[in-house]
Parts: sequence; C-alpha cells; structure tokens
Amino acid sequence: MNQIKLLPIKVPRQDTKFSLLDLISKSLESNSTELKDGDILCISSKFVALSEGRYVKLSDVDVSSYATEIAEKYNIDPRLSELIVQESDKIFYGFDGFVLTFKDGILVPNAGIDTSNIMPGYAILYPEDSFQSAKILKSEIKKLFNTENAIIITDSRLMPTRIGTTGVAIASSGVKPIEDERGKTDLFGNSIRVTQKAIADDLSSAAQLLMGECDESVPIVIIRDSNLLVSDNDQSSQTFSVGFDECIFIKGLSNSKI
Repeated sequence: MNQIKLLPIKVPRQDTKFSLLDLISKSLESNSTELKDGDILCISSKFVALSEGRYVKLSDVDVSSYATEIAEKYNIDPRLSELIVQESDKIFYGFDGFVLTFKDGILVPNAGIDTSNIMPGYAILYPEDSFQSAKILKSEIKKLFNTENAIIITDSRLMPTRIGTTGVAIASSGVKPIEDERGKTDLFGNSIRVTQKAIADDLSSAAQLLMGECDESVPIVIIRDSNLLVSDNDQSSQTFSVGFDECIFIKGLSNSKI
C-alpha cells in the first residue's frame, strides 16, 4: 500500500486579483513539481478569493444601522460588521470581537471574513461560489496538464471547546467528500448506525499542517497517493453539511436548560 504524500507548493505573495491557473502553473514549475493523475490540490479559500478579487477596502464600506448595532454590542469594527451582515447566511450571537455565523454550510466566526493575509486596511471574503470555483479550476487544470485531478478549497476553523484551528473543506470537485460507514460493523461486530467519514475535511486538516496561518506562503498543498477515486461528480454545500437546524451543537445549545 502506498503512503500518502503531502507536497507543499510555495507561491510568491499576491496583492491583487490574478489568474489562479497561471499562478498554479508557474508555481509548480518553480517548485519542481509535476501533477500526476489522482493528485488532489488543496487550495486556501482566501487564496482563491484573492484571485477572484473578493477583497474589500474597509474605508469604502458604508455601514448600516443594523451593522452599527452589532458593532457596538460586540466591540467589532463597524465596517467589518457591515461585511459580516452582507456575507452571512445567518447570524446567531456574538461575543467580544466576533459574531458566530452560518456561511456556506459552515458554522464560522464573522462569516469567514479575515483581515490577516491581506493588505492592511482590507478584508478578504470567501469566494463568491466556492463549488463553482473548484469545478472550473478542475476543468482548466485537466485541459492545461492533461491530468485527472481533484480540487479541495480549504479554510481553517475553530472546533467547539478546542484550542487552536484545524482544516475544513468549504468546497470540492472531483473527490467524494463523505464516506458513508453506516451499515458496516466495527471490530466487535456492532453495526455502525450514524458514522460518516468527512474525507474532504480530513484532507484539509492534513494540508493545513503545511499551509500554516502566518507567513509560510504555502496556499497550495498537493495530496498524492491517497488511493481516492478522482471523478467528475459535482458537489454542493448539501453534500458536505447539514442545516444549522439539524446541527447537534446548535440544537443542543439552543435547547439547553442549564
């Protein structure tokens, strides 16, 4: 059995919108790396967003009364608060400096908006449509390199009660993100009733070890010899996640009587 390999791809810092495909091609060459069939490219969501021009100069943001109310209540920059209001699918509640939101099927602080790894005075958002971005990039890479590859767009996330960040897949194309274990048996013959393996999230966490959070300049990690089947199946947020009204954490805390 082959051992899975993680190949970090260093990329020069980018300050403006750019062609993601062209930069991947140049960066593979500068890192002396060639794509192979079956390789999975894990790419930072913020890097994809930057390539699409999904960043905002904070001084250009007009702040609504609702965003001002949130900003004052939770000690957030009003301009950032306005972007959170615009980008969130749902806002739950907040605490000092953060608002807990639901965005693209993920429970995430501040709608995934970040002011790090972007030019000072700017905020970077999630890609406009991460699944479409992954699908298009997969197709473009196949045409350019004549290889069958999968794409996972990743972000870092906090886990309830845990210190530090781990990886999460916000979109993918070409790899089955979930492996359903229901109906199988464990070592003791017990039937598995609820377990489904989050393959795309697991791969994102592995890639996050090399991507880092600071000045590593590794927005792309190639996962090789995963033995996962690369296909043309399209994905959506419904493939990855349940609605917030079905989430065990949200439901449990909402119904808590303690």
